[in-house]
Amino acid sequence: MVYEILIPIIPFLGFYSVTYALYKIGFIKKAIHVHLWNIIILIAFLISGGAGFLVMILMEAGYVSPINFELMYWHVELGITLALVSLFHFHIYWKSTRKMFMGNKRSCKEVRS
Repeated sequence: MVYEILIPIIPFLGFYSVTYALYKIGFIKKAIHVHLWNIIILIAFLISGGAGFLVMILMEAGYVSPINFELMYWHVELGITLALVSLFHFHIYWKSTRKMFMGNKRSCKEVRS
């Protein structure tokens, strides 16, 4: 089975670029941009996770059919999309993500005192 990488990446990259540009020029608020991409992450996760769970149940039951391969294909495709959208999510929340991994220097100084 051949998986497509560019097919899910190009539309999401284009759509993210458009919504980010609209946010940067002030046409939409950052909250709308963030909420939209949170919804996209949720939908991709539900579909990818649901397809993976269904394939697992069918395989455990010993049921082999063409639908297993089709579900596996979409599970992987949406997993690729979910990984890409997660990168967008880190871009949106870069400051808070950096604080989470690097620590807040101000609070570290306060703790030492």
